[in-house]
Amino acid sequence: MSSTSETEPELSYFDGPGRANLTRLAFVAGGTNFKDNRIANWPEVKSNPSSTPAQLFGSLPVIKHGDLLLAASTATAMYAADLGSLMGTSVADRAVCMMLVATNEDLKCLMYNCLFGDEDSKAAGRTALPTAVVKFLSGVERILERKNSAGPYFLGGDAPSLADLAVFDNVYSPFPGLRALEVDLTPYPKLVACADAVAASPSVATYVANGWK
Repeated sequence: MSSTSETEPELSYFDGPGRANLTRLAFVAGGTNFKDNRIANWPEVKSNPSSTPAQLFGSLPVIKHGDLLLAASTATAMYAADLGSLMGTSVADRAVCMMLVATNEDLKCLMYNCLFGDEDSKAAGRTALPTAVVKFLSGVERILERKNSAGPYFLGGDAPSLADLAVFDNVYSPFPGLRALEVDLTPYPKLVACADAVAASPSVATYVANGWK
């Protein structure tokens, strides 16, 4: 077993929201102290065989917690959420959170098509985006319509779960984010209400006001 006792988790990613934003949000919303290692010298870090990324898949984000090393944004987000007890109290709650984390990543992939590549490919991504996101956003809206709990959050209560943070990240993140890319969200009022409730939660509001740090 990996030992994580008496240590603070260290998250490594670039100095921007991107694929580490959901993990950072989970640490912040869960009240978990962590080291936010924002990498500026990526080629040097990647080529160093003793670095955390090089010991895994050579990519970011990664978490080092004691002798536990984790890579892949979905895994780091769920680990951070578990540390902060943001995955609910049942197997069903956990599955809902995992589903929304996967959807968060699907939407990020579509949005990144608008932001990376040559000018033609980015233009094609922007043209395709409004139609491509519909199946994901409509699905999230239907999930929220079916839930039995009160309030805007997937699992109820007065604090966001990882599922809610995943929606907030997709909607509000400056890079990549649905609002930043001018996607029309008016057909999805429950999704927007969920994201807005997360935005108003004190810890997240402070994080955003501090420049997403």
